[in-house]
Amino acid sequence: MIEKLKEKNLIDVYEFLSRINDKFEDFYITKNKERKFLKNNWSLITEILKKQEVYGLNKDGKLQAIMIILYEKGFRTYVKLLAENRKYTIDLLKYLKWNYLGKNLFFKLKKENLLSQMIIKTGFYKIGDRGSELLFEKKAIKEIYKIIPKDTYLEDNENRLY
Repeated sequence: MIEKLKEKNLIDVYEFLSRINDKFEDFYITKNKERKFLKNNWSLITEILKKQEVYGLNKDGKLQAIMIILYEKGFRTYVKLLAENRKYTIDLLKYLKWNYLGKNLFFKLKKENLLSQMIIKTGFYKIGDRGSELLFEKKAIKEIYKIIPKDTYLEDNENRLY
């Protein structure tokens, strides 16, 4: 079950991060132009749970995957995802795909990270290549057809059907 995590889930998040190995070291946030990893950083995890959108996938009462949607003032909305296995990653990507249709989202990943192949299948495309990292973007789906009031079609009252 995917649920939004709050401060009350601090111990679960901390336990998950201490249990899972971030092989490609892509699960970090950038603060004041400095990368800060969440592993073993209680204060940063608490701050993120307070100020950002954090989702967790629970299986058998245990946290199996975490997805953070980082909102920054006037900048890109980055997504950070860390999961125990491929299935949980796919589940969170599906959740992201259907619940964030109206927002531009970005992923920054290492080139060798297998997650980069998975996010391309969910609508992201590569927009940047910076040394060992790739930048991916998913554009927001805008309203294609505006709803137009019926009065604009028929301005004369004698042409109305009712």
